[in-house]
Amino acid sequence: MTTFTDATVAGDAPDASDPVADDGPTAAARAAQAPDARDATDAQLARALGVRVCDLPAVRSLTAGAATAPDAPPLRLRDLLHRRLRSSVCDDMIDPRALMAARPRPAERAAAGWPAVPLPVRRPRADMTLADAIEQRCSSTTYAARPLPLGDLAALLEDAAGIRGHRPGYNVRDFPVRRAPSAGGLAPVDVHVVANDVSGLDQGLYYYRPSGPELTVVDSGNMRGKIAEAGIAADWLFHAPAVLCLAVDMDRVEWKYGVRSYRYVHVDLGVLTQNLYLVATGLGLACCAVAAFDDDTANDLLRLDGRNSFVSLLFACGLPGGR
Repeated sequence: MTTFTDATVAGDAPDASDPVADDGPTAAARAAQAPDARDATDAQLARALGVRVCDLPAVRSLTAGAATAPDAPPLRLRDLLHRRLRSSVCDDMIDPRALMAARPRPAERAAAGWPAVPLPVRRPRADMTLADAIEQRCSSTTYAARPLPLGDLAALLEDAAGIRGHRPGYNVRDFPVRRAPSAGGLAPVDVHVVANDVSGLDQGLYYYRPSGPELTVVDSGNMRGKIAEAGIAADWLFHAPAVLCLAVDMDRVEWKYGVRSYRYVHVDLGVLTQNLYLVATGLGLACCAVAAFDDDTANDLLRLDGRNSFVSLLFACGLPGGR
C-alpha cells in the first residue's frame, strides 16, 4: 500500500535514494520547474496513488494540514475527512454580502412531465404524545401481509417531511418551511417511495413532492426484487409494503455552505429519520431504517448520478405483524 505525507502529495518530497537530496533545489525552485517536469511529477504521483492527474487537486485538498507529530497514531481516512470539513479550513462558503442577493436552489426536483398521484388531504393523525412516541419507538423488520393504507403513507410523509407553511427568505416571498429542520432551511433530502403493497397506489417508484402534496411516478411495476437486491443482508425488504429512499441533493446546499455541506446534509438526514420514526410510531406503523445497502444499486434504481445526488438511507414501513 502506498503511503504519503503532505510533502509527497505536494510533489515536494526528496528521494531518499538520492545522495544529494539534502542539497537539492528548494521548494520554491522546484515550483518554478518547467511545465513538462511538473507534468511528469504529477503523472508519476497519480500512478502511485492510483488516481488520475486531474484528481490530484482533490487529493491535495483532502490531505492539506494533515501533518502529524512523529509519535502520533497513524492517520485514518476519517481523520483526513474530518479535518477537511472543519470550519477553520472551509473557505468556500458563500460571502455574506453575496448571500444578501442570493436565490435558493429549487427545494425539490422538477416533475419532468411525470404523472402525479395527489395525496389524501384528510389523513390520520398520530394519537400519541411525543413522550410516548419516543418511549415506544423501535425498529421492526416484520410487517402484516396487508396493504399499507395510502392515507397512512400520506400522513407519514406529510407529518414528517411536509411543508408546514411559507415565509419570506432568500429574497423570495414564499420560501417553504418544512416540518423537518435543515441547515439554512434548504431541505437537501428528497424522499422517494418504492410502493410494494400500498392500497390505492400502483406498484412502482414514486418521488414525493411536498409542494403538491403528491407522489409523481418515476417508474412502474413490481420493485420488490430490486429493493431487496439493494439491501445488504436485508432480504426482509422484499416484504415491506413501502420503502422510503432518502436521497441527498448536494447542489441544494453547496452554493451556500461549500464543502462543509457534506457534514450538514447528514445531520439533516438524521433529523428527518427521527421524524419518520416518531410519526410512524404515533400512527401505529412498524418501521426500520436501513443504512446497509449497495450504493450503486440504490442510485441506479432511483436514477441518481451517485455523485451530486445519492441515496443515504432506506426506511421500510408497513402495518405491524409477522410472517
